[in-house]
Amino acid sequence: MSPDRPIALLAVALTCLAAATAPDLRAQSSSSEAPTQGSLCPANQTTLFACSSGQKQIAVCGTPGNDTYDELRYRYGTERNLEADFPNEAEPVPPRLFASGNQASNGAGGTLTYLRLSDGRSSFTVFSETSSPAEGAVGYESSGVLVDNHGHTETHLCDGQTPAQVGGLSDKKLIGKAVPRDNRVPEGFPTYQTSAQPPEQASAQPSPQPPAQPTP
Repeated sequence: MSPDRPIALLAVALTCLAAATAPDLRAQSSSSEAPTQGSLCPANQTTLFACSSGQKQIAVCGTPGNDTYDELRYRYGTERNLEADFPNEAEPVPPRLFASGNQASNGAGGTLTYLRLSDGRSSFTVFSETSSPAEGAVGYESSGVLVDNHGHTETHLCDGQTPAQVGGLSDKKLIGKAVPRDNRVPEGFPTYQTSAQPPEQASAQPSPQPPAQPTP
């Protein structure tokens, strides 16, 4: 054995030991994005919409700013397997570039609140519909997500057995602040019309435009 061989073996052993004991920086850097137990939203974000749909979960997570939301993200799947995570960019994308929303009514006590997130090819529209009980009728609630992928639309409704968390869609910092108002009522709600835009916001914002595609 050459005199240099023991030194080389020692160096290899030290390298392996260092690799085994060093912290996993990649795991640490992504831990803030990992869903917390029982939710698809990470602990550092606010849950604006959440419900169960069969064996899957639907969620919209937001990072609040001073009077708006600096980041929005739509997620679908399970804690261990996110089938959709949009937009999944290295840097936060301003929500106004890919999201829009509004509130609509049907004139008969029904209210529809929706938030549409789109990249120009696919869109995810989470919605919450409530109907006040009228004379001789029964009120109801419905919520879920409409997924439009290249013209093919799927509807995933929230389970009625588990209460949906939908109040965040009406957050004053969201529609009209973080995202522009969108007068395109989702398909499947033909009797609904969007509410009038508040005067103070109508003067401060241009007419709603289709969401722009997020920059890579």
